Amino acid sequence: MKKFSLKKSSATILKQPIWLILIFSFLLRIPLLTGSFWLDEAAQALESIRPFSQQLDIIPDFQPPLLHYITHFAASVSETEWWLRLWGALIPGLVTIWATYKIGKKLFSERVGQWAALLLATSSFHIFYSQELRPYSLPAMWGMLSTLTLLTRPLIIWKFILLSVAGLYSSYLYPFLLFTQLVIMWLKYKSPQKLFQTILPIILLFIPWLPRFLQQLQAGQSLRLEIPGWENAVSIPQIKTLVLVPLKFIFGVLNIEPTWTFILAILVLSFLCVKLFLISQKSLWINLINALKKIPKLLRKNKLKLTPKMQLIILIILPFLSAWIISFLVPVLRPKRVLFLLPFFYLLFASLLPTRKLGSLLYKNQEKITIYLLSTLLFINLWGTISYWHEKPLQRENWRELKQEIVTTFPASSTLVIMSFDEPFAPWRWYLPEYPTLDLGYKHASDVENMKDTLKPAFDKDYVLVFDYLRTLTDPDDLILQTLSDFGFIGRGVIDYPGIGFVRIYTRSHNALGSARL
Repeated sequence: MKKFSLKKSSATILKQPIWLILIFSFLLRIPLLTGSFWLDEAAQALESIRPFSQQLDIIPDFQPPLLHYITHFAASVSETEWWLRLWGALIPGLVTIWATYKIGKKLFSERVGQWAALLLATSSFHIFYSQELRPYSLPAMWGMLSTLTLLTRPLIIWKFILLSVAGLYSSYLYPFLLFTQLVIMWLKYKSPQKLFQTILPIILLFIPWLPRFLQQLQAGQSLRLEIPGWENAVSIPQIKTLVLVPLKFIFGVLNIEPTWTFILAILVLSFLCVKLFLISQKSLWINLINALKKIPKLLRKNKLKLTPKMQLIILIILPFLSAWIISFLVPVLRPKRVLFLLPFFYLLFASLLPTRKLGSLLYKNQEKITIYLLSTLLFINLWGTISYWHEKPLQRENWRELKQEIVTTFPASSTLVIMSFDEPFAPWRWYLPEYPTLDLGYKHASDVENMKDTLKPAFDKDYVLVFDYLRTLTDPDDLILQTLSDFGFIGRGVIDYPGIGFVRIYTRSHNALGSARL
């Protein structure tokens, strides 16, 4: 009888390509992990460091509470950016990559799983949100783990239920994926009992949160009424969304602009896809068309058999279209909010690899073109990731550096910072030290009865710094700037940070500091 060697077994496991991909994934996600929190991240952190009893007081934040609890417990150890992001985003991102590999291997082959995992590992879009303390990476993890459970026979219902409930408590867009998974469960098992045993506990476990969800929904609707233009700022036109989601999945954090580089990449990808479409009657695209034609008839006869590729297509199209339709009522669809679809997107591309033994020129050509297609996607991913590392406009708002610059440049005793909102912005409050700050107390400047009385604290200051951040929404008529001019202040220049915009510098007279900003 052979002795089991733990050392030898561990060495064998670590030699598997998926572990190399995971190590590579982790290394790609280290740069910028310590970067500044932006507005939503800082708000998340501020809410999460409150006492445990206050973790459910999140009506203004249209998100479920699971990430708040995870961040709350992580913050008891450290409140540094990298540590909180590690638990709320990075680890879920790595688990998502592993689960993507397992699904690809289960449905198709080892090679398909490896390619899909590699594409997800290098995606600048996935890297970006694996470093963001917001509920995008977390629901993607639950989505892939629950899908892996769904595709595994025998189906362990209690495991699927727990993962699904975790997903529901992570994102309000998760129900679109869950609905699709239940459709697949019905088509695979055709068992009303199994479906009922799954749906009922999920509903019962989510019902306690339903009143809070309705309160959050009402608060979100009220905000859109309070601030004209808010809906346009936080949502995307419906028609544009149909194109933007797949483009962001492909190009990640890169700006979607009609540059020659962007057009060339689109042409190359289109050419390779068309080539695959034409090369074989056995390709995915022909099978898809034929399958779609047969679905109504097979459903009537209850003889529909789901192929692996058909399952992927359903897992991509049904959640996306259902979220898009709901967005006509409540604008919820944005690329980052459906990050849980990105692994299926890459799995679909990787599944184009022929799984049969290559014994003919036809399959050799199909494999060659598919490798070209996957390599092109990989190149775009790496290009986007390197650009993300080096180009500040592609990175998050750097509030930490901005506040440090203001604190070191402008004396706190003679300076006042003004923000056109009902409270100082979350990143400004998160980063120390405290600094003289005035907010309007309202979300819209026109609601202030007497602007001159409100801005009186600025009257005896030498420097007044006015944030343009969100001011086009809350002060479109420049009431703040007009009032400062009435007080005798003169604009001397701006501090400009990508994503944050201008911080306008006002002084009472010419001085070295003001002149330096011209």
